[in-house]
Amino acid sequence: MDAAGAEAREARSRYDAAAAKVTDKKAMLKAMDNYRNTDPVIKEYRMIRKEKDKQKFYAAHEADFIINDAAKHQLDKLGVPKQLPKRKDVVAEIQSLISEKNECYNDYREKSERLHELMTMQRNYQMAIQPQQPKHRRKHEIEL
Repeated sequence: MDAAGAEAREARSRYDAAAAKVTDKKAMLKAMDNYRNTDPVIKEYRMIRKEKDKQKFYAAHEADFIINDAAKHQLDKLGVPKQLPKRKDVVAEIQSLISEKNECYNDYREKSERLHELMTMQRNYQMAIQPQQPKHRRKHEIEL
């Protein structure tokens, strides 16, 4: 039973690792989308020459600048290279990681169910070999 428990714990750790990878890739995809969606605004801002016009433009698009900075920070934190990968490639990678995660989960469920089955068998065995005790002990004591 110890081996079954170890297998279930190991399968759970594989599942947790796969789930963490999926979460990281989804966060990367969201940051990439935010960066790409706000990048044209940043480029337009850089093209403006007059400082007064830059200030007006920045005030009008401040939310885009904040989103862009947050996306850059998130991408740096995740270790994404400066040349962003294609969205299609990231989505395909996420899909393969999700299928891997599902396989790990199915493996974990099988091993976990086997462990519970063994624990039930052990409990049943221990109950079967214990000496039978009267169920109505109080009633028995009153009769004496």
